[in-house]
Amino acid sequence: MSASTIHPGQDPLHAAGEILATSPGLLVITGAGISVESGLPSYRGPDGVYEANPTLPDLLTEEGLARDPDALWGYLNEFRKRAAEAEPCPAHRVLARWEQEARFPRFLIATQNIDGLHQAAGSDRVTELHGSLWRMARPQAEDFTDDPEFSRDAEDLLAGRDREEILRRWSLENRRTVWEDRSVPFAQIPPYRDEAIRPDILLFGEAYGDRLLWVEDFIERGPGAILVIGCSGQVGILDRLLRACRNAMPSCAIIHINAYEDAVGLPHLHLAMTASEALGALDGMRWQPS
Repeated sequence: MSASTIHPGQDPLHAAGEILATSPGLLVITGAGISVESGLPSYRGPDGVYEANPTLPDLLTEEGLARDPDALWGYLNEFRKRAAEAEPCPAHRVLARWEQEARFPRFLIATQNIDGLHQAAGSDRVTELHGSLWRMARPQAEDFTDDPEFSRDAEDLLAGRDREEILRRWSLENRRTVWEDRSVPFAQIPPYRDEAIRPDILLFGEAYGDRLLWVEDFIERGPGAILVIGCSGQVGILDRLLRACRNAMPSCAIIHINAYEDAVGLPHLHLAMTASEALGALDGMRWQPS
């Protein structure tokens, strides 16, 4: 069943359950709305971060980092404190269980969030489109094409070996050296004396680079169904990924879960519920893949 074949008057929740029960794969795209249930603020939603601090988008840029590193790192320090105290909500845990139980032959979470709550819930197949609060990055010391590891990866890709694992790693690294730093709070602001070190998050005005390699490869092989949770229509990456899904697989159904707005422009099924309400209800249907 696709969104276009849902019958008038049919209960949207049960229609969504039927879609999931027959889908060979699931791409889940999450935004700040899912983490609101964990106590973190949304960005563009009601009482969002940008409403409370309209100058923040100017700060969270490469220029802002160069101009006032104390302010940018200070903001991230406070955000990390809140994220460290947050617990995954029931919706995070349902998605983790679906992955662990292999409810779909193919499954991937592509999150706009940088809080790490999907991983904290137990999800492993997560690509972080906008980076992570918990990673740092620095430019690689040499051009990536001169790196012997890149050459080995390229050979493996051409030979059809380890394709997904390589694309996963390339998306994570994004042609940089990255590492985890879980210090909360930072010992000092800025946390590093090396000015080349920066937070591994996508700042305003930056291109995605290699961050989309894994999710775009997943889409090209047929997404099955797409579950959009807590995303704002003002973030262009959502429309970009959904259109890529429909181009790769015109019959794929889009299910949008958002209690506050219907931000999806393409034909889809909208569940006007919170993430935990909707996923809890869908999980309770005990559907199984065909």
